[in-house]
Amino acid sequence: MKNPGVLVVLRGNSGSGKSSVAAAVQRRFERGTCAVVSQDAVRRQLLREPDEPDRLNIALIEHIALFCLARGLITIVEGILDAQRYSAMLERVASNADAALFYAFDLSLAETLTRHAQRPQAASIPPELMEQWYHGWQPLAFTTETRIDSTWPLEAITDRICRDLAATGVSTHPDDTTP
Repeated sequence: MKNPGVLVVLRGNSGSGKSSVAAAVQRRFERGTCAVVSQDAVRRQLLREPDEPDRLNIALIEHIALFCLARGLITIVEGILDAQRYSAMLERVASNADAALFYAFDLSLAETLTRHAQRPQAASIPPELMEQWYHGWQPLAFTTETRIDSTWPLEAITDRICRDLAATGVSTHPDDTTP
């Protein structure tokens, strides 16, 4: 039996705008109806572990996402989500959701470095580390992803995701009272 929630997956290189898009989409919905499961929050903050195969963060992201989906939430999983390490988990979560929407940010290294330079994290994450993390285009084999390039502004990406969610039967109710 599928969970009643809708899954949204935002994947791409560091600095591509995934977290900003996830927050913007979440603000389009009433409080308590849309959860953001951030790979960085789980892996780097909660567990403080490296991004390597078979680490705890992969299973924990899956459990959190399934928990949220089972309660009927729009569940946004966002992060680099390297295809080799995270594909099987994402496929399992998607197969348990009422609907699943996948978006992949496909930006050049130069563009991700430009965007990164404008973020607060730029002070603690040097460009050399961003270069090490960069892996280019990595499509998932089990699904079709909407490919987002550098020409898409934040508002256009947010609008597209909300339209796609509406097509699944979800309606937006912005919560303008919370940041």
